[in-house]
Amino acid sequence: MSGALGVERSGTPVAELDADELLHQVHQHGLVVLRGQALTPGTLTELATRLGEPTVYPFAEPLAGFPFVVALVKNPEDESNFGGAWHTDTSYLPEPPGLTILYAVQIPPVGGDTLFADMRSAYEALSPGLRQVLDGLIAHNSADMVHSGTGDYAAIAGQSVALKESNSATQADHPAVRVHPVTGRRALYLSLIHTELFEGMTREESLPLLTYLQAFAVRAERCTRLCWQPGTLAIWDNRSVQHYPLNDYPGQRREMHRIILRGEKPRGPT
Repeated sequence: MSGALGVERSGTPVAELDADELLHQVHQHGLVVLRGQALTPGTLTELATRLGEPTVYPFAEPLAGFPFVVALVKNPEDESNFGGAWHTDTSYLPEPPGLTILYAVQIPPVGGDTLFADMRSAYEALSPGLRQVLDGLIAHNSADMVHSGTGDYAAIAGQSVALKESNSATQADHPAVRVHPVTGRRALYLSLIHTELFEGMTREESLPLLTYLQAFAVRAERCTRLCWQPGTLAIWDNRSVQHYPLNDYPGQRREMHRIILRGEKPRGPT
């Protein structure tokens, strides 16, 4: 893959891979892509349990009989695609998922790629002065910005995944800069669609800084682009990577199966 982040492997079924080695690659590279896999919801769940603890996504119904597998489907008549903006998964939870596992079941003939951006190199490329400011900031994250009908970014929630009632907490305060629990590297931990404001600041005051940081973080030199094929499996680190599924395949169907793995409460540098 590109030099920004990610590593691609092929030729070996995931069942034969060493889980510790795979986790090490995910933590170091942010993203691991495995081609030519033949996975069912059951074998996808088995892989997830080898890599960590699967957890339930609070805003979608899972596949019948597989409580951790969510089908992300965009049908030909759908205009929006689920999660169609830069983000890390469910950063509005008190303990956001550590890893995401996504498997391609059906891919359109053209389009449907996913972009990934390295939030570690984004943080490191900021000026020392801005890094110092961000190291002390707490970001307020809210699911309402996407999953509420009146949210600023409700349109990107997609039409193909039905929202459900959830007892999960959907607002959380996290450090704007997150320290990785394994590697110790710092990464920006915020996004336009989930971060509402910074603690001690208004939304109006926070938005210009959020907008700047989001645009800065996803510059081309910090991104890689994954062209999916049926049987492609991607595993990425939500602590240090953002992703953006492109919505450039009107009238076509795309189906992905996703599992998220339990993470920990984000820890900041101070």
